[in-house]
Amino acid sequence: MNSQPGIPDDRFEAMLAWLGEIDRLQGAEPKPASADASFRRYFRIRAHEGSLIVMDAPPELEDSLPFVRVAGYLEAICLNAPRILEANLDRGFLLMTDLGSMQYLDALQADPAAAARLYRDALDSLVHLQSRGLVYQDSLPPYDEKLLRFELSLFHDWLCGTHLGIDFSAADETAWQRTCDLLVKNALK
Repeated sequence: MNSQPGIPDDRFEAMLAWLGEIDRLQGAEPKPASADASFRRYFRIRAHEGSLIVMDAPPELEDSLPFVRVAGYLEAICLNAPRILEANLDRGFLLMTDLGSMQYLDALQADPAAAARLYRDALDSLVHLQSRGLVYQDSLPPYDEKLLRFELSLFHDWLCGTHLGIDFSAADETAWQRTCDLLVKNALK
């Protein structure tokens, strides 16, 4: 099954070949799982141990090593995060545990009474990350001006432009840049 029927997809075929090299995953049929603001794609597959996620990250466009490192840090401090099961960084493929497809918003809408429990769990996880993650702090790149501006550009280009279809006028762009300048200045303080 191609990721988009009728459209040749060399990366998808390469991913199928890689999965075929892993005995327990031969014949797996990846289904699109999610996307993010990058060139990465995620697919869900069924395996003997349950549902797993395959990440396709073209190595010429995405460096997956930082992703693998952070996944290891999160696992080491016992946070619930995808665990890397198999990796081929040269080809840009990762096999990970699957945390499921239920988003917090979906869970809140399905059961509003669960709000206190869900938010407590999220806040407890943030506190845990802040306290136990200090040991890895120096291993991460600083959130400097360049990285902050890159993250803001993702919001502008990926969310506003790609997903919401918002076209910024010249005046909007000027206001957006002033807003970014203010946010970056405050974050760096």
